[in-house]
Amino acid sequence: MKPDRVEVAFLHAAGRLVGPKDLVVVGCSGGGDSMALLRLLHRLSARRRPALIVAHLDHGLRRGSKADLEFVRRAARELDLPFVGERREVPKLRRRGESPEEAARRVRRAFLLEAVARHGATKLALGHTLDDQAETILMRLARGAGPTALLGMREAGPGPIVRPLLDVERAALRSWLARRRIDYREDPSNESLRFERNRVRKLVMTVLAAKVNPKAARHIVEGMRRLREDADYLDAAARAAAETSGAASLESLPKPLAERVRRLLVC
Repeated sequence: MKPDRVEVAFLHAAGRLVGPKDLVVVGCSGGGDSMALLRLLHRLSARRRPALIVAHLDHGLRRGSKADLEFVRRAARELDLPFVGERREVPKLRRRGESPEEAARRVRRAFLLEAVARHGATKLALGHTLDDQAETILMRLARGAGPTALLGMREAGPGPIVRPLLDVERAALRSWLARRRIDYREDPSNESLRFERNRVRKLVMTVLAAKVNPKAARHIVEGMRRLREDADYLDAAARAAAETSGAASLESLPKPLAERVRRLLVC
């Protein structure tokens, strides 16, 4: 049988990110990406036995959110996995000046990290894909983000977070789910252009793929990956320079290195 590309890419990433002794909280919204992540981790657990806990937060942002929680609860039961679910009404928890997207992301992250701490887990697995990464990079670029933020999400970190699907395209995941006949729930808010990420996804990435290059998302991510390697090298060099030289010697350093050393000395 020909190896499945999605499964091969996942196994390569999971081999770096998840060990047999890990206890992994799986953030699962019930959508395609997170359901694929859950099923792939469950298949892996049968081989290497990282223990899994399924976690779902009902944001209380729309009708049908309670049904999503029950859908994920049933999926966990079918896989014989423990389930942690909770409802936190994001509209009531929004901070001043915070968008609904930002509030939902913050509240969900807090809930998942609390689940990690409460259950003594070692990893928190999230279903971010290559397309999510490309969208994040473009949004940060448009906002004028600094070099570090512009490089996007890492496979591991901050803290216990791991992203085993970060090198897999969203369309490939959907095809995998269809082949495996795995159900998932579509969030209707993903179609709304009220939200920034949806605008980037539908109005920018779609045009890039159709009019510039079908592999635009992958090329954006791979280009930033090469820049990340350069940035990591410069960061290591800056740390070494900061330990051996003071502010007086900054003028002798190349500008990219001097800026990093200056930030380290200020902090």
